[in-house]
Amino acid sequence: MTVSRLFSRLLVITITYGSLAYGQSVPYREYQILLGQPQELEMIAKAGNTLNKAIQDLYLKGIGPRLPEKVQPFVETFWSVYGTFLCSLWPHEFGHWARAQQVGGNFIIQSFGLPFPRAKMDVPASLSPQEEALPSIGGHEINYLMMRQTHLDFYSKDFSYALDIVHAFIQQVYYPVYAFMIAPADPEEPSTWTDTRGDPVESALIVYQNYTNRDAIRGDGSVDPELVSYYREAVYLSVLWTLLDPMLYQSTKAFGADMEQDYGLMTPWMLGDENESWTWGTQFNPSPLGYELYFNNYLRLRQKLYAFYIKTGRPYKNIGIGIQAPSLIETGNLTLGAACDLWNQDIHGKGAAVSLDIKYQFYEGFGLLLRGSWKDDGYLVGRRLEQSVALFAGVSYRY
Repeated sequence: MTVSRLFSRLLVITITYGSLAYGQSVPYREYQILLGQPQELEMIAKAGNTLNKAIQDLYLKGIGPRLPEKVQPFVETFWSVYGTFLCSLWPHEFGHWARAQQVGGNFIIQSFGLPFPRAKMDVPASLSPQEEALPSIGGHEINYLMMRQTHLDFYSKDFSYALDIVHAFIQQVYYPVYAFMIAPADPEEPSTWTDTRGDPVESALIVYQNYTNRDAIRGDGSVDPELVSYYREAVYLSVLWTLLDPMLYQSTKAFGADMEQDYGLMTPWMLGDENESWTWGTQFNPSPLGYELYFNNYLRLRQKLYAFYIKTGRPYKNIGIGIQAPSLIETGNLTLGAACDLWNQDIHGKGAAVSLDIKYQFYEGFGLLLRGSWKDDGYLVGRRLEQSVALFAGVSYRY
């Protein structure tokens, strides 16, 4: 069966079975933990989102109400900001570690400085061009995955909570803020490409050298204009593509949400009514093939979400499409979700990936999670580069 026929059949099954069961979601709070191979990025991203929820809830449900009223606003602000910072930074660092481990290397934390730790990347000298870039982009892949998990959950359930949306906002702006504020670089300055300070610089250099087979610094000591142009194109598009996402602007509303009102409950902005509604989103992601630009569509039919995306990238050819139905079938306490991705990429050629998610609520808010996926050789954000199978098991708790 060709990958196009596989995608078509999954699309038909998704729409057909999507009408079997539906119902309005009742707002609830949920924690999820997945267990699998330690180097899997999806598991790290899920842990980052869950840890952020737990830290924020610890204050709102436990510590905050026991403090004197006069100090509560100050402690709450510090707690929420620092908690969100920790749950953005450390999953990012573990993303570098996971990708380094996947290619046979290591990412070593040398000191726990503030605000950022000092770390050392140690990878084998003989890596393929795509493997070489993975450890550099692994941190930003985690930020992307945490954001995507939260946004998908928001549109699927038709609700979320302010502090979760704030956390996703930080992940969404992480790359452009990193490029322009944390590690700003002048691409025309030769030392930028010899010192390679910062993930955007390092990943851009690796992709450029592999794509052109040229050195960054020319014989006269100047920087190759093509590298300068590519770097600027990537970092400016990271800003533009982020600004085109309507979710970015709804996320700003979360910063002013009243946590005394339904725990900061929020519902998504979508066009349509409760039976049929739609919105779009944009996402930027660095990859071993260059930057990727995602255009997402979120379609709710009879209280069920169907998420579709198309993507493109540069400088390597990197086009793809995907579909995901988080609640494809719901019956009793059992929920089945499914996803399929297709791509056509330089070096890797055509490929596909499929995944299934099973959730079973079994006792007073507790649930079991199972996830299985298979993918072809090729790049898919957060997944191993080679053909692979990933299996996860986990638990959830909701109230």
